[in-house]
Amino acid sequence: NEYIATLSSRNRRHFRKEIVPFESCFDIIVKTALNSQELSHLYELYENVRKNNLGLNTFSFPKKMLEIMSNHPNWEFIILTLKKELNPKNNIPVGVMFCYKNGNNLYTPAFVGMNYTYLRKYQIYRQLLYQTIKRAGELHFKRINFGMTAAFEKKKLGAKIKSKIAYIQAKDNFSMEMMDAINNEN
Repeated sequence: NEYIATLSSRNRRHFRKEIVPFESCFDIIVKTALNSQELSHLYELYENVRKNNLGLNTFSFPKKMLEIMSNHPNWEFIILTLKKELNPKNNIPVGVMFCYKNGNNLYTPAFVGMNYTYLRKYQIYRQLLYQTIKRAGELHFKRINFGMTAAFEKKKLGAKIKSKIAYIQAKDNFSMEMMDAINNEN
């Protein structure tokens, strides 16, 4: 209730319509360590997002990275599985948020993984964002660093958008000039 009170009336309406009705669709578990089967499946969910999120073009991480995260005390995984009555044939996770606990004041959902088959029907991304907010509150973190992309969705849940600029220096800027030329043609 305290969190909901911080939202604007429009965002509270969004919360009641797009998040609350779907929370009961999931079994939600937070894990600090994963077995090899879970690691493989959650890696596939991460890869789904990496391949589909054109707003943040990144490279693939090795599966070994998830093992390292799973063995580190500062990482935890918020895992969403559809309730059995909604998906009786398949009791595997449909969404995961890979979260890093930085000290006692900053909670960082660093990566997300989702099954796109169920994404819209069950509002998986929005539910992951909300469950992340709930988890950070349970752990008494003062801030959440939601990272880049999907600013509109995050803003509806109360996030404050901060613009950042990054500079790079390249030894050979041919590729960048070529991308700029192609971009200017369109």
